Amino acid sequence: AGGNVTHSKMIRLGQEFTTLMHVSVDPEKREHLVESLKTNEALKSLNIRASSLARRSTSSHQASMIGLRIHVVGADRPGMLARIAELIAARNMSIEDISTEIRRGKNDRRDFVVNADVVTTEKIYEKDLDSLIEDVSKLV
Repeated sequence: AGGNVTHSKMIRLGQEFTTLMHVSVDPEKREHLVESLKTNEALKSLNIRASSLARRSTSSHQASMIGLRIHVVGADRPGMLARIAELIAARNMSIEDISTEIRRGKNDRRDFVVNADVVTTEKIYEKDLDSLIEDVSKLV
């Protein structure tokens, strides 16, 4: 139907498997693509949902100064993700993408794993990064 997958994510939650895709398509071909997904016999058993995204408009957009990948592994506890997000926001950073998982660590411990891609429009100094690392380390 003429679309291009620009971004995709796949995840398994229990017995469910989900794929999230961003598909770029010419506006005049959009309806045809959506209709093709809904009526394709080979796809009938799948739960396909298609929706349009509107371009986000902000009057205060600033180019990112720096991007970082934050990787955290620690014993699973309630509130860890919320606290990590608070620490990132407190430093005027924005989360662009974040993923989490539970895995078995040392001595069969349940470890919570966070991978966050963050950006900021402000200059960051080494002492600021050291402070972030120290605060996140206290969580694990």
